[in-house]
Amino acid sequence: MSASSVLFAVVSFATAIAVVYMCIRWRRLSATEGYRRLSISTYVWALSYAILPIVLGVFCLMGYYKGSPLAPFLLAASVFVCVMGTLHRENGKTFLRTVRDFVGAYAPRGTRPHWPKAPKSMSKWTAKHRERREARAEAKRKKAEAAAAAGKQPSRLSVWAHTTLAPWAKTDLVRLCVAALFAFVSLEICWHVNLLAMNFLSRLIDWAMILFAMAAMYFLFQRRSWGAVAVAVACFVLGIVEYFVVVLKGSVIQAGDVYALGTAAAVSDGLRFDFGGTVLLGGAALNLALLALGRISPRVSNAAVGLNSKQEVEPDTYAARKPDAEPKADAGEKNVAPVQQATASKDAATSSKPKAARKPRRVARVAINVLLAVVCATGAWGSTHLAYAWTQLLGTKFWQPVVAYSDHGFLTSFFSMWYGMPIEVPKGYTTAKAKKIEKTLAKEYDSSDAAQTYKTASAQFSKVKPTVIFVQNETFSDLSKFYDLGYTGYTGPEYFNSISDALARGTLDVSVVGGGTCNSEFEFLTGNSMAYVGTGKYPYNLYNFSNVNSLAKQFKALGYGTIAIHPNIPSNWNRDKVYPQLGFDQFLSISDFEGAPVFHNGVTDLSTYQKMLDLIKSSDKPLFLTDITMQNHTGYDTGNIPADRLTNYQLKNVSAYENAEFNEYVSCIKASDEDLKVFMQELRQLNKPVVLVFYGDHQPNISSNYLNDAVYPNEDSNSLSHQLRTFKTQYFIWANYDVAGTSATSTNKEISLNYLSSYMMELIGAPLTNHQKANLQTELKMPYLTLMGYADTNNKWKETSTDLTDANVSGDSDAAKAYRDLDMVQYLEFGSKVKH
Repeated sequence: MSASSVLFAVVSFATAIAVVYMCIRWRRLSATEGYRRLSISTYVWALSYAILPIVLGVFCLMGYYKGSPLAPFLLAASVFVCVMGTLHRENGKTFLRTVRDFVGAYAPRGTRPHWPKAPKSMSKWTAKHRERREARAEAKRKKAEAAAAAGKQPSRLSVWAHTTLAPWAKTDLVRLCVAALFAFVSLEICWHVNLLAMNFLSRLIDWAMILFAMAAMYFLFQRRSWGAVAVAVACFVLGIVEYFVVVLKGSVIQAGDVYALGTAAAVSDGLRFDFGGTVLLGGAALNLALLALGRISPRVSNAAVGLNSKQEVEPDTYAARKPDAEPKADAGEKNVAPVQQATASKDAATSSKPKAARKPRRVARVAINVLLAVVCATGAWGSTHLAYAWTQLLGTKFWQPVVAYSDHGFLTSFFSMWYGMPIEVPKGYTTAKAKKIEKTLAKEYDSSDAAQTYKTASAQFSKVKPTVIFVQNETFSDLSKFYDLGYTGYTGPEYFNSISDALARGTLDVSVVGGGTCNSEFEFLTGNSMAYVGTGKYPYNLYNFSNVNSLAKQFKALGYGTIAIHPNIPSNWNRDKVYPQLGFDQFLSISDFEGAPVFHNGVTDLSTYQKMLDLIKSSDKPLFLTDITMQNHTGYDTGNIPADRLTNYQLKNVSAYENAEFNEYVSCIKASDEDLKVFMQELRQLNKPVVLVFYGDHQPNISSNYLNDAVYPNEDSNSLSHQLRTFKTQYFIWANYDVAGTSATSTNKEISLNYLSSYMMELIGAPLTNHQKANLQTELKMPYLTLMGYADTNNKWKETSTDLTDANVSGDSDAAKAYRDLDMVQYLEFGSKVKH
């Protein structure tokens, strides 16, 4: 534990103790200044501000706080302001008068002057400044008296400000507006500080959503603020979660994540949840939101502050010390008595009515409040639609979600993606038209040169019936191939790069980075692209795959046994439900790996490989095996790599912490590479034909968090070319037997993941569906297709957009036509067969 952590913990606990002490000392203020004793609810509200400092102190002692040294003091300052403001709410005086009396209450009773003199330590300049301020106040008072004596009337603006604006500014509506503003700040500032750079209208929409939600809860709770308090706290908690998602995964909370909460919790083991100063700033903003709401609820009756009778009106402190002087009303208490007397008369008249007469009015009041709550809830719902319309109007690209969220705020971006969840029907789509396009592409493939080679491999496949293994290795990527890391000495996984007898290998373009494993799995198993599904969606959590074609169903129809392996909780990404729908007969999860060795964040790759070898050896029929590994899962600051296996490469332009993360990740890849070597040596000696497809599902979050920017600091970090670098991994397709028509010379070919399974089926001669033939034919004109964009044969990338389905917008290039045609085919094969 560092000295700074101890200091922050001391500051936090001292703040909490001070809150309690202030509440206790308020009793002395009540005795010396004539204030009535405060209600229990006020004390509870004031004491609640001690919760955040206590929690912060505990986390500091645990070493979790890694932020600015100024943030804990700012949080403490906000706590003191909010506690004083809460204690002040029932006394009927101005806030500054309350603070003055509270500070003065510490002087010995009987000797305390009306206003404490400046201490000796105060400079002469400060003393003179006070004298000048008092002189200005006296001059202002005399001027007002002279104007009154001369019969001069105040201006209309002054009258309006005092009689209309000032009372209106104290209404619950204004307090809700202020509270919603600070709740918005607490949500956004937790994960990014540059609020001023956000789109102005997006900020207004975010604020309106929170305001309507608070107003709905305010009326639902019968004009009390407890429900609005829940909304404010929820905003802050959401901001904290967003902070960790951004820091740990380099992503944001997206609409599809709502359906993946269980998976997120399951894979969070091993992550270290350090937090920075922005979280504390969010806590300070939350305190201010609660202070505004504290002026609403619980409402304080006049009797609670002793203002119902003339005798109970608080005397002026200075006059109380001079018996011969008449009480003088404080400036903050003018015109209080008439209002209080009128209210008391009204209360007395109401109380004189029988209960039976008051009951209908209460029922009507409750009904009206509930109706207003529904109206406000409708306003909140309408604001979400406005957010979606606004981002659509601007043409916001959500394939860079962190950038989009930073530009438009959390709520506007989240709901924009939420309303974009359903798969859009391609423009001009009909089932007949889509089938015609698919058949046309299939016929083009059948008449191509590639089809002739495929026939040779197909004849062999029908006789050999090899076992097909597909290994999706968690976060496996050779970063040295995409980033200029030569100066570090890192050259990537040694064995993986040395494989020279693969049927094909090369760069793999994927649609995710730092997470979203199931989306890569979805693209390979179904041959569909996330480009046509949309950003922020996880198909495994959204759709039913019972009517969707997949590799497992294809091989099952050929008499294969179909087995999926994932050494973790079976409900991750809903796999326990999706795998049977995809056609898998058996699913081996974490319960099938009891006692298996663990490396980093999961069961070792070698353990899953050994399980597959046992299945192959014991099976009397060919198998289709899917292995989703786990050991390299994100969280590269765990410090759990043995010292003799930990690398020590030195990156430039990164912190020591980030450099340590890089080395932990590289050490994981090295371990995976060693396990792959053992596995392939076993396969080479196996007396059964086997085809192995191996690839990484995505790059680690460190790539998008800092590595890309650190290696290429002069590039525009928001540009498509810069971002695409992080959406690449590697693959290879290998067989332990000679495949007819294909030379095992590790043909280098870059390909996108949605085409990979079709390419594998073509190479080994497995039966091809029309959809797979359409993929292979489309790849000739549009070789790369991911969620971020598509590329033509000249490797020129364009961003994906719904506008691409319109020829008038996207043009008539071969790649654009191929994009539109494949959109039709995929909706036929996937979009039309699933239900959201």
